[in-house]
Amino acid sequence: MSGIVILGAGYGGLATALELDRHGIPFTLVNREPYHTFKTLLHEVAGARHDPRTYALSLEELFHRKTSEIIIAEVKNLRLSDKLVETDGATLAYDTLIVALGSRTATFGLPGVAEHTFRLDSLRAAMELHHHVEREFERYQQTGNPVHLKVLVAGGGLTGVELMGEWADWLPKRVRELGLPLTDLHLGLIHAHAEILPDVDHQLRAVAQAKLVERGVELILNERVAGAEPQAYLLASGRKLEAGTLVWTGGVEAPALLKEAGLPVDARNRVDVDEFLMARGVADVYVIGDCARFADAHGNVLPPTGQVAEQMGHHLGANLVRRAHGRPPLPFVYRDHGMVASLGPRYGVAEIGRHHATGATALVLKDGSKMKYLMHLGGPVTLLKHYRQWLEI
Repeated sequence: MSGIVILGAGYGGLATALELDRHGIPFTLVNREPYHTFKTLLHEVAGARHDPRTYALSLEELFHRKTSEIIIAEVKNLRLSDKLVETDGATLAYDTLIVALGSRTATFGLPGVAEHTFRLDSLRAAMELHHHVEREFERYQQTGNPVHLKVLVAGGGLTGVELMGEWADWLPKRVRELGLPLTDLHLGLIHAHAEILPDVDHQLRAVAQAKLVERGVELILNERVAGAEPQAYLLASGRKLEAGTLVWTGGVEAPALLKEAGLPVDARNRVDVDEFLMARGVADVYVIGDCARFADAHGNVLPPTGQVAEQMGHHLGANLVRRAHGRPPLPFVYRDHGMVASLGPRYGVAEIGRHHATGATALVLKDGSKMKYLMHLGGPVTLLKHYRQWLEI
């Protein structure tokens, strides 16, 4: 087996595969799960907003051409000099390799964080986090210990804020349903800086902070996590904060196997790529999404977001189509379409260019982006299948 091999069916890898599929160009897609996960919506899974199955899209439903193949396997090693990919099931040869393996939550070697906290980087992890919170409610009923009704999220970026916004809506409802005292419920968001959501305008940060506080969230700002113990975060200031549920959203890193393969990586294992998204100094290997370190014309390194990954995937797919027709590739240019952060199912903040939106208007924008993405993936059938579960207008 050779030809084009795509590693990963996240936002980037799936976009490339769909582009190739629509033009009849064969490829092999390798993914650890038989589905694509809507990773940017995992906070909704942790908050029990909908059935978790609605956040996974079967890969078999998307690709029907017999010239392409989907392999469910975990990538273990890249042998670049031999043009081989080793998985837990087989070894695959390639002519062109596309690395789109995404990222995992980075704990930066902080003692106890990997062992004692939950992360929100997969559908399975989001479901486990939800089940853990439910078990903590049961433990409170059995013991009366208020630590089981305390939740701490470390990291005030988009992931941490959206998760806390979701929980600020769901957890009080769940506590009331179980007949537990709301006075023992405590939600805390730890952030190392003075303001959350560093990637949006100051005014929107202030709005988001005020809304979280209004809904009962304690913002623990200008505090860095130094480590974790069972049921406690240890802060650099010397404070010890106890909670039955600890979540870490402090940053991401690419898989270590990229560094082990000899690719040119930075401190977070992201591969340095050129304007065509090819790994620098490595022939026939492209890297996109969270695995890629791409600097724009001004030297700004693009952040690891679904928006960046999807644009990279589309562009690379289009360039491979151009190559198949004997045309030269075009350089990648990122276009920022803005950012929307939901603070639960009824409120959000959005920044689109110079325009700001808050409340229900921001959520309309978020729902619109969901619908657009579903249409692109599978057309009206896929959109209608998820419409009733997702549309929050």
